[in-house]
Amino acid sequence: MNKSVSPNVEKRQFARQIRQIARFVSEGEYDVKDVVGTLVVIWSKRQAPGLSCSGFRYLRSLARSKEIQSFVEWLCCRDFLEAAYWLSSAYSIWTGQEYRKKLAMFFTPPSLTRRLLDDLEQFGASFLKHSFFDPACGGAAFLAPIALRMKSELKAKGKSDEHILRHVEQHLFGTDLDPVLCQMSNQFLRIALADEIVQARIEPNFHVTKANSLSDVASLYGSFDVLVCNPPYRKMAAEEVAVYREDYDTVIEAQPNLYGLFMTLGLRLLRPTGVAAFVTPTSFLSGQYFSKLRTHLMENAEIVNIGIVRDRSGVFIDVDQETALTILKRRAPKYATETTANVSVVSRHGDLTSVGRCVIPNSGSAWPIPRTEGDAELIQLIGKSKYRLSDYGYRPRTGVFVWNRDKRPTFHSWKEAKAASAVAPFPLFWSSDIRPGGVVAFDGAPKSNFEPCFVDVLTNSSVSILRRPSVLLQRVTSNDQQLRLVAGVVPTEVFRRFGGFIGENHVVALESQADIPAFSPEVLVAVLGSQPVDRYFRCISGATNVSIFELQLLPLPDPKRLCALLKIGLAINEAVIQAYR
Repeated sequence: MNKSVSPNVEKRQFARQIRQIARFVSEGEYDVKDVVGTLVVIWSKRQAPGLSCSGFRYLRSLARSKEIQSFVEWLCCRDFLEAAYWLSSAYSIWTGQEYRKKLAMFFTPPSLTRRLLDDLEQFGASFLKHSFFDPACGGAAFLAPIALRMKSELKAKGKSDEHILRHVEQHLFGTDLDPVLCQMSNQFLRIALADEIVQARIEPNFHVTKANSLSDVASLYGSFDVLVCNPPYRKMAAEEVAVYREDYDTVIEAQPNLYGLFMTLGLRLLRPTGVAAFVTPTSFLSGQYFSKLRTHLMENAEIVNIGIVRDRSGVFIDVDQETALTILKRRAPKYATETTANVSVVSRHGDLTSVGRCVIPNSGSAWPIPRTEGDAELIQLIGKSKYRLSDYGYRPRTGVFVWNRDKRPTFHSWKEAKAASAVAPFPLFWSSDIRPGGVVAFDGAPKSNFEPCFVDVLTNSSVSILRRPSVLLQRVTSNDQQLRLVAGVVPTEVFRRFGGFIGENHVVALESQADIPAFSPEVLVAVLGSQPVDRYFRCISGATNVSIFELQLLPLPDPKRLCALLKIGLAINEAVIQAYR
C-alpha cells in the first residue's frame, strides 16, 4: 500500500468494490466459489500471463460483469502481495459473517508480514537454509512473501529456476481449515514463482494442505526451523475446549482464545532452538485467562522480541484492536522467575522504533510491556511498589446489571419508580454517567440518552447493592482516549437518600471496605487519572476491557507517603511519582 494513502481510505475503496459484487452471492445468483474462482483466474492471467490457472470455478457470465472487471482493475493497481491480501479478505467477507467468525478469517497486511520476516531474519532465520511452516496459512500472507525471499536469495547465489522451485517445495509448508483458501494460497505461490515455473517448464507441488492444525499435525512436532503464524482469534465454545483439553491442558483456563492454543502448537512444531513469529492481539500479555499461557511460553521459549502495533484501526479489516508481533525461540523447558525481552513500537507501515528491554515476570501476572520511549524506566520504578488497591481500602466489583438480559423492572426517573410502587428501587449507574472532572452525574431525573436510571432489585437485601463510598470506572476504554482509567466519585447524596446503587455491566465499582474510607474516593480518582498510573496501566492492559484482574494487580504509590505529599501542596503527578520512589 502507498504510504500516502490512508488505510481507512483504502478500506473504504475496498468495501465499495466488494459490496457491488456481494449481491451476486446474497441474491443466490452465484456461489461464493464461482465469484472468487472467476476473480482469481482473471487476476492471475493479468499478473502472470504465461501461467496456467486450473482448478478454480470460472464463469464467463461473471467475468463479463462490470463489477468483476472493476475489482480486477482495482487489484491490478496494487502490487502482488497487496492484491493477494485484498482478494483473500474479499473471499472471507463473501463467505458470510457466521462462517468468517467461526474460522476467524482475518489476514495479515503485507506491511506487517514484511516487518515480521525482517525481524525473523535479524534473529537467525535463513531463507536459504531453514524450513518454514504456517499452521494457519489461508491467503498465503506469509507463504508468498517467504517464497519471494527464498527466490531472491537463491537467485543471488546463481541457482537455477528448477533449483529454486525444488527448494521452495522442500522448505515451505502450510495448512489451513478452509479448502478454498488453501487453493488460493497455492495459486499465490505459483504467481510468486511464475517466471521460474515458465522457464523451467515444471509444475511444482507446493505443500499447502487442508487440515485442522490443532489436531492433525502431531506427526510434524519438532520438524521445522521457523514457524510463522497469524492464528485465528476468538473465544472457544465449551464443546471445543473439551475436544482440545487433553492436548492443550497446560495452557487452557476458563474460556480460552484459539490463538493461545496455536502459540503452544507453534513451539511444539519447532526443532530445538527453532524460532517462531506470531501476529496476535496483545491480550495474552495481560489477560487473566492467559496466565497459564504466559507461564508456558516463559518456561519453554526465550521471549526474543515483542513489537506493539499501536494503530488499532489500520491493521485488520473490521477489527479494532492493539496487535503484538512476537518472536519466540524454543529452548529446553526451564523455570525462571523472570526474563527480559526487546520491545519495539511498530507503525501500520511496518516502521519500527525500539523502546528498550523490559523485565517480564513469571508469576502468571500481567507482562508490563512499554508502549512508548520512556515507559521502560517508568515500569521499572512502579513495578517495585508493593501497594495495591486493597491497601487503599477498596475492592473492585463489576456491575451486575446486563441491560439486554436483566428482567427486573427499570425506570427513567425516581418519580416513575415511585408511581409504579417499586419494591426496592435503587439508582442504576451506566458508563455514560461518568463525566470529565472525576464526577458521576446523577439527579434522579430522565436522561437525554433514555437510559433508565433506577432498577427495582425486588429486595433491600440484594447482594448486588453497593452501599459504601465508591469510585466508578468505565469498563471499556481504549488507548486512543486521553485516559484509560476514566473514573468518577459516586455522590454521597446517593447513599444518604437511597442507601446505595447498582452498577450496569459496563462499569467497575471500586467500593470502600469501610463506611468511612481512610483514603478518600476523590483522591483515588485523582491517582487513577495521574500520568504515571495511566502510563503504567496502558503497559499492562492488552485489551479494551478494564479488567478486575488488572486493577487488582496495578501497583499503586505508597498511600501514606502520597497523602503527606499532597498535604504539603504537591501537584498530583509529582506527588504520585515521588510516592513510588
